[in-house]
Order: sequence, then structure tokens, then C-alpha cells
Amino acid sequence: MFDLGVLLVAVASVLGVGVLLGAGIPLIYALGIRAQESRRPSSNAVSAALMIVCVLLALGGIVVIIFGDAIFVG
Repeated sequence: MFDLGVLLVAVASVLGVGVLLGAGIPLIYALGIRAQESRRPSSNAVSAALMIVCVLLALGGIVVIIFGDAIFVG
């Protein structure tokens, strides 16, 4: 039987993750670039950490695209 509640939860989950990753990764990248341009003493470490987070998120997305069936189906 068709369950509208389950469908709405699934759609909301996909949209939520899409917004977080779709807007979150560019935001983290922009903060990293802004920290790199700052003249504060700890800005290089903050910038490097934010860039590493961006790279890890991108690699995680590639892994999910390539190996998604093996990861989620079992």
C-alpha cells in the first residue's frame, strides 16, 4: 500500500541533506578562503583545516556515488 507519510519523510530527508551539502560545502570553502586572506596568526591553520574538510566531503561524495550500492544495500 502507498504510505504518504513515509514518502514525505523521505522527500524531506533528501531535500535537507541536499541543502546542507549543496550550500554547506561552498560555505566552508568560502570561509577557508576568507581565513587564508586574513592576517591573523592562526588563520593559516583554520584555512587548512577548512580546506581539508572540503576535500574529505568531496571524496566522501565520490565514494558514495561509486560504491553506494555496496555501502547501503549490503
